[in-house]
Amino acid sequence: MPHVRTLVTEVVTGLGMLGAESLDDVLARRSDVMHNLSPETWAQLAAVKAGGAFDAEFHAAWENGRAFLAARDGLRGRRPEVVEWKGSVRAAGDEVAPVDLRVDHVYLISCKYLSNILFNASPSSAFDALLVGRSARPVGVASGDWYAEVAPGPYQHLYERVRASLATSPERNGHSPAWPATPPAPRPRFREPFRDAPAVVLPGFEGETPEEPLDAAPGAATPPPPSSPLAHLPERAVDLSSAQRAALAERLRAGWPRDAKAAYTALADTVAQASAARWKAALEGSAGKGESMLWRLLRMGSAPYYVLGSSPTRSLRLRIATPWDWRQQFSLAGLEVFAQRGGQPRVGWEAKVRVMASGELRTVAGHVEVRWSHGRFGGPPEAKGYLDTPHDAVPGYFALR
Repeated sequence: MPHVRTLVTEVVTGLGMLGAESLDDVLARRSDVMHNLSPETWAQLAAVKAGGAFDAEFHAAWENGRAFLAARDGLRGRRPEVVEWKGSVRAAGDEVAPVDLRVDHVYLISCKYLSNILFNASPSSAFDALLVGRSARPVGVASGDWYAEVAPGPYQHLYERVRASLATSPERNGHSPAWPATPPAPRPRFREPFRDAPAVVLPGFEGETPEEPLDAAPGAATPPPPSSPLAHLPERAVDLSSAQRAALAERLRAGWPRDAKAAYTALADTVAQASAARWKAALEGSAGKGESMLWRLLRMGSAPYYVLGSSPTRSLRLRIATPWDWRQQFSLAGLEVFAQRGGQPRVGWEAKVRVMASGELRTVAGHVEVRWSHGRFGGPPEAKGYLDTPHDAVPGYFALR
């Protein structure tokens, strides 16, 4: 089941397209135009609406749906016959557009409320296969432990530091505990790029603990009991069992032990540089690869779709062009990828795009963060792509008319 906030923003965006006078009326009538909502989901929406905790989300989503109903680029005032909500169903096959709603079997809608996330893929898919779909992915592209593959030495060294800290009883050795007891208060996350560029504040993962080194408050810690999966850790990180990974991720949830922080920084820097090098190598040899890579990064596919949502300062109502549309107005002057230092392994990208009508050069930028999928050491690393340029400033993202 999706998070309550996601449920509200996606479903109510669709309900706003139905042309009703008020959301309360729609929730009471449970219109059969809206598909894939169970009676329990309708009841949950009504209860959340009555509670008032998500009033801002209800309002923004409702107004976005009404705007799409009226827009020339949208429904032009014609009430839809079918609005389908995707919900938590995984996409079948390779889906370029991150679709949340489908209207009258034609209009595809992505709901992005306060989110700059472009994609979530395996690092090998992002850096080696250039986000090509599974069916077209080159033979031999792996999807295993990216850290062990591109930085085996620093990865093993970090594991050894963690394993040594876990095996040591701080109280018995007469010094302060090496393990943090509780997570610190949330704080801004900054990155220092390798290139001569200013550090920027990055979009965060709401409700998640970041994986970069944390200055957590120290607390009492003792070695794990003999029955714990952590009691007999293997010498090599690659030999960890699933149970040991899960237990280690839970133990590390509050932060790295002091002895491991420098080792994690070294791992992050090595992974960032190696990932950038792999990405550059995959892009070399064809100018067309850069253009196609940019389209995939920006989630442009063979069919146009719409983004309805909000940024921190305004509503977000966009039509996303296809590559065909894009080439009629823009050309790629260059695409650069580069490692960035600090926190998690991070690879930035920056594209220079020329506007054909005026000759103006525009810049669109983003970054990819590599992180463990289920906490530190907990699962295979994943690559999350972020858009750093405001959505409405991206060439090929057109304001809804």
